Amino acid sequence: MRTRALAAVLVATLVAAGCAGPQGPTPVAFTKIDLAGAPVTLTPVGESLLVGVRRDGQPVVPALLRRDPGGAVTEVPATPATPYGNLARWTQVDTDGTRLYAVGGERGGAHGNVRWSAWDGTASGVVEKRQAFSTFGGYGAGDLVGVVVTPSTPAIVGNWENPTGGFDIATWLPVGDDWIRQPSAGTALEASRDALPFPIAATRFGAGIMVVGWQFANGREEPVTWHSTTGVTGWTKTPLPAPSPGAAMSVHCDQSDCYAAGRLNGSLALWHLTGDAWTLLPDTPNYPVTDKDVLPAPVPTPTGVLQLVSEGDTLKALHHTTTWTVHTITGPTGKPTAAVAIGPTLHAVVGDRLWTAELDSLR
Repeated sequence: MRTRALAAVLVATLVAAGCAGPQGPTPVAFTKIDLAGAPVTLTPVGESLLVGVRRDGQPVVPALLRRDPGGAVTEVPATPATPYGNLARWTQVDTDGTRLYAVGGERGGAHGNVRWSAWDGTASGVVEKRQAFSTFGGYGAGDLVGVVVTPSTPAIVGNWENPTGGFDIATWLPVGDDWIRQPSAGTALEASRDALPFPIAATRFGAGIMVVGWQFANGREEPVTWHSTTGVTGWTKTPLPAPSPGAAMSVHCDQSDCYAAGRLNGSLALWHLTGDAWTLLPDTPNYPVTDKDVLPAPVPTPTGVLQLVSEGDTLKALHHTTTWTVHTITGPTGKPTAAVAIGPTLHAVVGDRLWTAELDSLR
């Protein structure tokens, strides 16, 4: 009898383990949200979600859609002022809850450079503000990372040629309808012979801005952050803990801490800022990340942090508390490019569709 009882327990244990699968918990189903356009950017606005979309073949290609907590979708009219504004793909959209600011771009011209457009407005509509060609283009121009709204000012972040070589990280501030580039010389944003900076993503942090990316220094690629204390002033540079070459590629910040995601030696890496110190999260599951990939920003959860990655066409959600849990996702296929949480709901762009899931299902 005892032998039979032990055998029954063993069989039940094996069946339960088989249901979970060798890769972790039972797969989680995501829900597709149909939109009039392909989503590109996600921006929380209170309890609503602002989705930047691209519409091929429409009179106005860039569009903004606002999805309220009940699921109703309304359009925020976007009015271009230039031919390239009419073709722009959103790079980043940000808000202080009242004003909306956006940056978009589309390649064109004889050299195929990105032609940038700057937009602002409210929930009633955004308008492209025509800029002189030399504002974001011409000799010495680099790329734009996006736009960040701080308590004191909105700012555009990108890079611009350093007079002695390489590119500085650059910032622009609005003066009327014009965006004016601010000097980087003498700040932590300046390039030098010892360290060449490459910003990749930016977001608000406290009263300032957190920029993540990498620098070429000491003969290798090093993940780095740049943080301003107020608006675009008081910049400091902080190399991230890195046992191997790599870069920080996306970032999410709350009022008191930040998470950054990136790559080290071609594999996924995540860092956490608490107080004044960044730490590398240990034992991160091994997923390949290249310099051509786009990593969604990490999503804080009530018990840790969530990172979306893809394995082939299969979406995975990696949840870190004190250890890692790997969830396989059913529904979406393709690569994730954006993710945010509003209350208990995760919103993600995977491929060219918007998907949602409840965070409780991803613990």
